[in-house]
Amino acid sequence: MLDFSAIEIFGRRDLLKGTALAGLLPLGRGDGVGEIPPYPLKVVYEKRFPSLVAIVRAQIDSLWCGRQGDRAGEVAREVLVYAEHLPKRLQHGISVALLWLDIYSVRHLGRRLHKLSPRDVRRLLNQGEHLRTSHDPPRIEWTEDHLLHTAVSGLTMLGRLVIHSRQPARKLIQFGWSDTCQNPANLVSVAAPPQADLATHYDVCVIGSGAGGATVATRLSASGLRVLVLDAGDFVSPDALVQRLPQADGSIRLAPPRSDEVLYRLYKDAAGQISGGLGKVESKMELVIPSKRKKIPARQTVNICQARVLGGGPYVNNAIHLPISETVYDTWGERQPTGLPYRQLADLMKSIEGELGVNAQVTKTQISDRSMRFKEGCVALGEEVQPLPVAMRDDCLGCGSDNSVDSFGDHIGGIHPYAPEGKNSFLVQAMHNPSPASIAYRATARQLKIRRDSTGTLGVEGVDVTRIDEAGRRVSHRVTADEYVVAAGVGATQQLLSRSLTSARLRNKNLGKRLSANIGTAVYAMYDQPIWPSDSGRPEPGVTQCFLVDRRMMEHDGKMREEPALENWFHFPGTVALALTGWFKEFACVMRKFNHLSMSGIVVPTQVRCSNYVDPCGEFHLQFDRDEFEMLLRGMRRIARIYFAAVKPGDGVTLHLPTKSILMRHGRPARIRCMDDFEWALSQIRRRGPAFVNLLTTHLQGGSSLVDVIDPSTFQLRTDQGEAVRNLTVADASVLPAGCEINPQLTVKALATVASQQIINRSKGPVA
Repeated sequence: MLDFSAIEIFGRRDLLKGTALAGLLPLGRGDGVGEIPPYPLKVVYEKRFPSLVAIVRAQIDSLWCGRQGDRAGEVAREVLVYAEHLPKRLQHGISVALLWLDIYSVRHLGRRLHKLSPRDVRRLLNQGEHLRTSHDPPRIEWTEDHLLHTAVSGLTMLGRLVIHSRQPARKLIQFGWSDTCQNPANLVSVAAPPQADLATHYDVCVIGSGAGGATVATRLSASGLRVLVLDAGDFVSPDALVQRLPQADGSIRLAPPRSDEVLYRLYKDAAGQISGGLGKVESKMELVIPSKRKKIPARQTVNICQARVLGGGPYVNNAIHLPISETVYDTWGERQPTGLPYRQLADLMKSIEGELGVNAQVTKTQISDRSMRFKEGCVALGEEVQPLPVAMRDDCLGCGSDNSVDSFGDHIGGIHPYAPEGKNSFLVQAMHNPSPASIAYRATARQLKIRRDSTGTLGVEGVDVTRIDEAGRRVSHRVTADEYVVAAGVGATQQLLSRSLTSARLRNKNLGKRLSANIGTAVYAMYDQPIWPSDSGRPEPGVTQCFLVDRRMMEHDGKMREEPALENWFHFPGTVALALTGWFKEFACVMRKFNHLSMSGIVVPTQVRCSNYVDPCGEFHLQFDRDEFEMLLRGMRRIARIYFAAVKPGDGVTLHLPTKSILMRHGRPARIRCMDDFEWALSQIRRRGPAFVNLLTTHLQGGSSLVDVIDPSTFQLRTDQGEAVRNLTVADASVLPAGCEINPQLTVKALATVASQQIINRSKGPVA
């Protein structure tokens, strides 16, 4: 690989060399084009930091209308703090993108980025927000050069995330919480559990503490078994991330956690796992020559968000518990768990709801004005709106956790104060059972030692674990137990099982297959008048997802077609900043109207097919097909109708769609103010395809499916020869042979309960 970090003189040859690195841009894959250095951000700190500051300064200048309302250097340093938690290929992408834009600046304006004024940065990096003159550089358009566009989008996205996680921007846009949320007296704190002794032999070692792992841990510890729970994530107390703002009178006022800190403290790879990207590049010349580079087709990317914290998904999710329908369960056919008809599964799910206190009452009482705007539109159209069933306490304060951390103990999900006479999450209950589960956090399972015993039966003799101690040192251990349960989450489970089987010279060719997901996106509605603050007395933001509009069949173009389910969503400013399309002016205008915002999400389940899978390294290969993309578009149309139906006299609405660039119409950014505008925008999105839409998923399923990989009776891992590993159980969303088509956590908890009973039946401990 050519070393471009040493470039000091910018000539035409250097420009061509710099553009040759386009394949390593953020949100893409290098796929062998060049090597990634061991510390990709080092060159940014040493040589490209001023260029990053210049981009941030231009963003701040736009938000404050020509004033530097925040410190660009501090923001840029915090951008790199966040970036240090991203995968190395994305870190390298940041470095390459900064180099490329520096060269681009020299070519078009004769100076490097950090020598430009904020106005000139916007002239240079202009996707349509700046009215172009004959003296300005060309517009950077996604349809013309999606790689260059992605370079700018990736860098400005990082700037937006950090700027809107900081207090100056929050104050500018008048972002706030309800009074009860700002009161420090309502905070809850939980002490970290003692780190387990990894030299002790346990009855059961559970790898993972999410929906599946926590369920298994509480079932087995309740039966009297000595249980160890290993989790790669850190322990984070509910009050650890909340912002404490000193007031003039010496008091403290609370503010929501910073979005950037939430992402890198609670999510794997700082929520920077990406499926898809540049794809196969035959030669570097394709990237060097602009005419060839522009012919490289854009590919779909799906942002995959997985929790990496003690407590797993239930720690960060919005506590929704929806049962899988009988119709969907029946499609699993022969891959259903043995002896588990739907009626029995439904009874089990109902029992779990009772254990966790799942209810819809709290979603009726803790509704924000933003959510009500969505409901008002549904009612005006005759759409049936259902309150979502959530595992939350009846006395919820309505402060909302935004897929992050619940600082007030309302969610009965991951970590919260133990309620001896009340409802508790399965993880908290496991730690307080008469035979409490032992917990090891910051402990990553590297490999299961699968061996044959004297009778030739396959079994696990131990698991190699690396734990990070309080001093930050990595310490290796061999943990032993009678039984092992893998519930590390889709991807991590497949990686661990694949590595372990390979080491034992075994395999299961179906491992990683039958991956599915609920892929979604959001539509943003900005009303002309503020929605919050208002005089209604409703909480802000309230239960962040409280309404469901179920899927339905409707006639489109003379045919009956399915419209997907919708949920109202809420996100704090930093997270919203990740999703909008503007780089400077357009984005700033939207964010200054944050209190005018209501938003909704569409969730489209993918079907099982060969192109969707998890590879042995735990990397995801996931995309929509044409039918699924069309369903997503129908969902966007459904949301548009709902928000337009909620328009009131003197209070119109502008919709913002989840596209990767600004939609231009008649030479200016498009304004979507009616259904005719929306249908035009939809036609533009359809023409560009799913690669043009920001897509994400938090609901991965499959990869170690029942029957193909996991025994449907015992939940034990099987090899290609059909041999079961006698003491190795899998009990997370990996076992689902097809999608639930809804939030899968209730289904996972039910199946993990079934798997737990199999372990209890095999164990020497007392039977539950």
